[in-house]
Amino acid sequence: MKKKSSLIGLCFGACLALLSCDLDYAPENTLVDEKVYKDEGTAEAALMGAYVRLNVFLAGAPQDQNNYANTGYMFQLADVGTENLAVRNTAADYLAVETGEYSSAVHDGMLYNLWHWCYNAVDMANNVISGIQRFGDYDPAMEAQHIAEAKFIRAYCYFAMLCAFGDQALLGNDEGQGIVLRLDPYNGYNPEEVEGRSTNAECWNRIITDLTEAIPDLPEAVPAAAERIRANRAVAQALLSRVYLYKGTYTNNVEELTAARDYAATVLGVSGYTFSTSSTEFSTALFPSNEYSQTTSYPDPTTRSGELLFFEPSRIYADNYPNGMYYYEKRSYYVPQERLSLYDADDVRRTYLLRTGSRSSNPNDSTCMKYSGGQYDDVIFIRLAEVKLTYAETLVRVGGVVTQEAVNQLNDIHQRAYPDDLKPAVYTLADFSSTDDFLRTLLTERNRELAYEGHYRWDLMRTGNFLGDTKLGAVDKARWNLPVPDYEIRISEGIISQNSGYNQ
Repeated sequence: MKKKSSLIGLCFGACLALLSCDLDYAPENTLVDEKVYKDEGTAEAALMGAYVRLNVFLAGAPQDQNNYANTGYMFQLADVGTENLAVRNTAADYLAVETGEYSSAVHDGMLYNLWHWCYNAVDMANNVISGIQRFGDYDPAMEAQHIAEAKFIRAYCYFAMLCAFGDQALLGNDEGQGIVLRLDPYNGYNPEEVEGRSTNAECWNRIITDLTEAIPDLPEAVPAAAERIRANRAVAQALLSRVYLYKGTYTNNVEELTAARDYAATVLGVSGYTFSTSSTEFSTALFPSNEYSQTTSYPDPTTRSGELLFFEPSRIYADNYPNGMYYYEKRSYYVPQERLSLYDADDVRRTYLLRTGSRSSNPNDSTCMKYSGGQYDDVIFIRLAEVKLTYAETLVRVGGVVTQEAVNQLNDIHQRAYPDDLKPAVYTLADFSSTDDFLRTLLTERNRELAYEGHYRWDLMRTGNFLGDTKLGAVDKARWNLPVPDYEIRISEGIISQNSGYNQ
């Protein structure tokens, strides 16, 4: 990666100019596109705008600033409706996810926002791909890299949407309806050209195609930890490993699980990423406290974890890039007390990451301290711990036996969570009576490690609720995915149709 993280600051003014219009409108003229995508600097500014939109779609913007709406549902949806979070009775949007019953207000609010912000990011990525292909007149290698990054962004958006909206996409239903695949720049609303939803299989294929096409043209070098804000080869390979894991688990598709295993192994073999064995990594580098202060403004940590692959750098540019998760106040949801029992007393993930948070708002409830500084925390999208857990899981699923290498990967995650003088005994092969026994232990550890980082609900779905989550289990499987927002059905005059679980 040649570009430093400061590129966001350098390009931000150009991004705002490019993003000042709602992307649901068609580009005004070809001349504007030619000027933007002809030169490397302005083309890269447009690409950075697509990254901004990806970040907004996944993790949201708590403030209504710089034209970014108050979103952030997608990341949180991976824990809403599970035992990880308790939803307050006043939080209608989240209660709908928990019960599978969606009101008109939720359809025209939360669901519409999710759909809208996804396609904002997709449209920006499509503009970059098409614009550079048509008008690019700079270093061909950089042109190819920029197009590859835009394909990565599009794939990530479609993958997140398919998990949420695909009709049982994580339950092996390849013939079910997925999402609408837009591959060309948006050219304005024309009722005669409205496209329907592609099948889940077509959506999976598009996501995989975008990522596999992107990998050869992405940089191989691993940037410094603070600069891992864009896709390189390892980032795309890690996401592709997650895609194959999610797609292949429910049906135990050995070919897809093998691909997940092999991509994970490739990432683990890349020099430049490091996995710390110290329990202090959580508080000093992965999730350092970064609370806003009237006297210190927005603290910028000096250290970021070497296990970061891809993250949203909210803390770097807090003044003009105010994205980030906000669990601190516990107004809509909180960590239920019984969930703390998932962790041993000496596990730092309990003592540091899950604690009181705000003492003025619901002071007796616990919250997730991974995102404790309001709107000014980094949001981690992909890190090495996830890749190690995926590798261990797929080793066992593909081979049908518990291997020492899989146990080693599990031990790395489990042992790291304890101080040096309080570490438990390491797991051995003898501790697991069957592959299911190992997988149950590993998936529980996966939740301990990655809770509130955008994974758990999808892990429950792809495994058929193997861990027996009572909240997800209380909802009909046909409603584990979200319904398509009513607005999309209305404006398309039924060409975009509803998911099967919500048709009655």
